[in-house]
Amino acid sequence: MIIRVAVVTVFLGSFLFFGIRYKEGPLLIPTFYFLIATTYFFTLIYAILFKIVNLKTSAYIQIFGDIILVTTLVSVTEGIESPFIFLYLFSIIPASVILYRPGALASASGASICYGVIADLQFYNSLPFIPETTLPLKTFFYVLTLHLVAFFSVAYLSSSAVETLRRMKEELKEKADDLVELQTFNANVAQCMSTGLLTTDELGRITSFNHASEEITGYKWEEVRGRIYLDILPVKKLEDILNNRESILPIYRFESEVSRKDGSIITLGLNVSHLKDDNGLSKGIIGIFQDLTKIKEMELEVKKRERMAMIGELAAGMAHEIRNPLASLSGSMQILKQELNLKEDHERLMQIALREMDRLNTTITEFLIYAKPAPLQKKPMNINDLLLDAINLLKNSDLFRNSNVSIQTEFKENNLISHVDPHQISQVFWNLSLNALQSMSNGGVLTISSRKSMMRKFDMITPAKEWLEIIFRDTGDGISEEIIDKIFLPFFTTKEGGSGLGLPIVHRIVEEHSGRVYVKSTHGKGTQFTLYLPGV
Repeated sequence: MIIRVAVVTVFLGSFLFFGIRYKEGPLLIPTFYFLIATTYFFTLIYAILFKIVNLKTSAYIQIFGDIILVTTLVSVTEGIESPFIFLYLFSIIPASVILYRPGALASASGASICYGVIADLQFYNSLPFIPETTLPLKTFFYVLTLHLVAFFSVAYLSSSAVETLRRMKEELKEKADDLVELQTFNANVAQCMSTGLLTTDELGRITSFNHASEEITGYKWEEVRGRIYLDILPVKKLEDILNNRESILPIYRFESEVSRKDGSIITLGLNVSHLKDDNGLSKGIIGIFQDLTKIKEMELEVKKRERMAMIGELAAGMAHEIRNPLASLSGSMQILKQELNLKEDHERLMQIALREMDRLNTTITEFLIYAKPAPLQKKPMNINDLLLDAINLLKNSDLFRNSNVSIQTEFKENNLISHVDPHQISQVFWNLSLNALQSMSNGGVLTISSRKSMMRKFDMITPAKEWLEIIFRDTGDGISEEIIDKIFLPFFTTKEGGSGLGLPIVHRIVEEHSGRVYVKSTHGKGTQFTLYLPGV
C-alpha cells in the first residue's frame, strides 16, 4: 500500500508538476488526476479490508486492483506505446513476494490478459480514447510479445528468488533453533555440573562461570564477567599455562590453595587445558575445579585416627606390662608397711612411695581407657539426664566445695535422645566439667547448655537426621593459641599433677560415638567445648 501511493504520486504527479505533455490528448490530464485520486481512495479501502480479511485475500484484491489501474493508465497513454507499461511489474513483483510463485503467475497472467486486450482493441481501433498505433504490424506484435514474455519472466525470476530466500530463511531458522537448543543444552549442562567451570579468552578475561564456580569461590557471574581470571583464582600455575600455550600437556592437573571472596582459604583441584580454534591455535583456557577442602580434612582425620590407633595399640600393651608388676610392688609395700616398725622418716618415705604408686596406677588406668576402651554398650538415653548426673557429682566433690564457682544450665529442650553408652558419655561430661572447674582457680561461672542442631557438617562421614549440641563454657584462664591444637594429644598437660589424658579420653569416646568435639578459647577469658552427638 505504501509503495503504490509512492509510485503513483511520483510517476503521475511528476507529469503534472513539470507540465509534461506526452502526445497530448484531451482526456490525459484529467485522467491523471482521476487515477491519482482513485489510487488514494482504493488504498484507503484496502487498508480497511486489511483489518477484515486475511493477508492472502487482501493481497489478491490489491494486486488485481492495481492491474486494472495500470491498464487504465496504459489505455489513456498510447496503449502499446505507453511509457507506463513497466508499472505492471509493480503488481507482479509484490505478488511473488507475498503470494510466492502461484500469486506471481496469476498476476503475470492478469497483466498479460489486460495488456493483450488493450493492444487488441488498439490494433482494431475499437476504442475512441485509445489513439491508433503508429507501429508497423511486425513491430506491434514484437513489442506485444516482448512485454508478455517480460511479465512471465519477471514473475518466474522474482518468485524463484523469493522461494530461494524463503527456503534459506527456513533453513536459517531451523539452524538458529538448533543453535539456541544447543546453547541452552550446554548452558544447562554447565550450570548443573557439581564442579566449577571457568573459561577465558586469549587475554585471560573470564567468558563463562557456572553456578558451582559461584558456590566455590563466593563470586557471582555478574562480578567476574570480563575480569582477569587471576583476580578470582590467583594461582601462579594458571598464569604459566596461559602464557606457555604450546609447552604444556593437553590437560594439566594440579592442586592449589586459593582465597575465596570472604577471605577463607580453600584447596582446589584443577584440570586446565587450552581452548583451541579449528587451526589448533589457543583462544583461551578452560578450567574445571573442585573444592577439595573437606576431602583434605577427611584425609587428615583418617591419618590421625590411624596414627592414634597404632600408638594406642602399642601403648596399651606396654601399659598392661607395667600395671601387673606395679600391682605386685604396691601390694608388697603395703604388707611391709604393716609388719615393719619403721622410723618416722622411713614411714614418710613409704607413704610417698605408696601415693605415687596409686597415682601411677590411676594414670595407667586412664590411659587404658583411652588407648583401648571397652566395647560400647549403647542404648537410648536422654542427654539432659546424664548432664544433670554429672553436675550433681561435681557439686558433691571437695574441689567444687572449695571453689567459688557457680553452675548454670541452659537446656533448650527436654528430651534429647541419643544412642550412647551412658557410662562412657558420663565420663566425657565429668572430664569436661572437672577441666572447667580446674581452669577457674579464682572462681567463675560454668554454663552447660544443650539443644538440637541441624548440623550437616559431618553428613559425609556419619549421616544423621539431626545432631545434639552440648556446650561446656567456662570463664576461666583460657587456652593460648600456641597449645590449643595439642590439648587432645595423650599426656599433654599444663596442670601440675595432671595426667594429660582427660581431654584425649573425651575426644576418643566422642569419636567412638560418631560425634565430634570442638574447642574455642580466648586466653584469660574462658574456654568453650562443643560436642555433637547424633540424635535419634
